[in-house]
Parts: sequence; C-alpha cells; structure tokens
Amino acid sequence: MKDSWFHPDRTGTYKGEMKNGLAHGKGIYTSSHRGKTGKYKYFYKGSFVNGLKHGKALQIFHLPTYFIKYQGGFKNDLADGRGVLTMIYKGKLEQKYIGEFKKGYREGKGKLIDYFQKTTKKGRFVKGGFKK
Repeated sequence: MKDSWFHPDRTGTYKGEMKNGLAHGKGIYTSSHRGKTGKYKYFYKGSFVNGLKHGKALQIFHLPTYFIKYQGGFKNDLADGRGVLTMIYKGKLEQKYIGEFKKGYREGKGKLIDYFQKTTKKGRFVKGGFKK
C-alpha cells in the first residue's frame, strides 16, 4: 500500500484483511521516514474499503514537534462522522476538538478547546472554521 499523502517516495506496512490486493476490512497500517527536521511516524488501526480508510478507526501522526491523534469515523480516506481530534505541541496539549467531521474538515456541531489561548468554542463549524 503506497503512502503518497504522507511522503510520496515511501511505503508503509499493512497487516490485515485484503481483497483484490487492497486493504479491505480490519487492519493496521504504519509508516515512517526521516526528514530534515526529524523522524515522522504514522499509525492507523481500523477499517478499510478498497484500499481507503472507511469506518471507525484510530489515526496518529507523530511529527518532530507535533503529536496528532484522531479517533472516530472515516469515509473515502477522510475523517467523516463523529470524532475526537487531539493535538499536542512539544509535549503540551494544544487543542482538542470533539464533534462532527465531513470530508476531513471539522464540520457540523462541535467543541474546540484551545489550551494555549485558554478558549473554548462550542457550536457550528464549517470547513474547519468556527461559525457559532
């Protein structure tokens, strides 16, 4: 399985169910590479349909300064449905979003807690932005 969105010249490791040579069903996908600023790691555990993330899952990006965790629904390879997105910057909790996603964006009802700015936004989100 090619990991082109994470790094175009790297492939990862997939362990799980397959159909017609593609991830299909439950599985775990991991990848990593070393860049100019450090090591990048990716982890996904959940469901796939025809090689795309689809269904309930846990996804983690571990970047040199960020740790990003998403737990929730996926559709056609993107966050979709209810989920929780947690962002940690240099070891400190930065933001947490609990709510609805659509096509990879915070979209619909949700709550965004910004621990650095000490603010909470609760209401409607559109394409990632807060709309009250």
